[in-house]
Amino acid sequence: MREALKLTLTAAPANLPLSLNELKLQLRLEDARSDEDALLLGLLRSAVEACELFTGRALITQSWTVFFDDWPGEHGLPLHEGYREGAVQEDPPTAVALPKPPLQSVTHVKTYDDNDLATTWPAGNYFVDTAGEPGRIVPRVGQSLPTATRAANAIEIQFVAGYGDDPGDVPEAIRQGLLMLSAHLYENRGDGMDKAAKESGVARLWRPYRVLRL
Repeated sequence: MREALKLTLTAAPANLPLSLNELKLQLRLEDARSDEDALLLGLLRSAVEACELFTGRALITQSWTVFFDDWPGEHGLPLHEGYREGAVQEDPPTAVALPKPPLQSVTHVKTYDDNDLATTWPAGNYFVDTAGEPGRIVPRVGQSLPTATRAANAIEIQFVAGYGDDPGDVPEAIRQGLLMLSAHLYENRGDGMDKAAKESGVARLWRPYRVLRL
């Protein structure tokens, strides 16, 4: 059975993918009007959370820590022809995929022994693949993933994810969907998020950005 992801937000985004003024313009509200600013910001934050949950992505730059009981990832299975005796043994993982794409960088990789002592895996021993989605950690030639012996949460990986620091770094289709969803929630107060996502059309707009595998 696949291990459930154990993710902790280490550093939250410094800003939102949309400005308050952009949302006011969408709603045709005067910029000088501030009596509903707190409400609008709350709706926008809810829309961002819904988007990241729906797509499985990080939008603005943010830092996360993920724990694994054992190394997940891609395995090299032995090839053979015909019949064979005994159980098929999997090779060790050849790469570790990280959640919340797009991946920007890896801060550290640590393993823990049964005495809860941490060992940091040298960054020179692995390549950080930020080109693919999801991003991966790949041992360099001659290297292999280090041994972790703690019974649970034996591997700790801290990484930075997101399209960038600036709202303009986020794909326009995602930003447009945030406007649509926030506006729908404002104009149809009391609607649940599932209903709002369906009726505003953002589910269809964001579907191409969903992360389908990890």
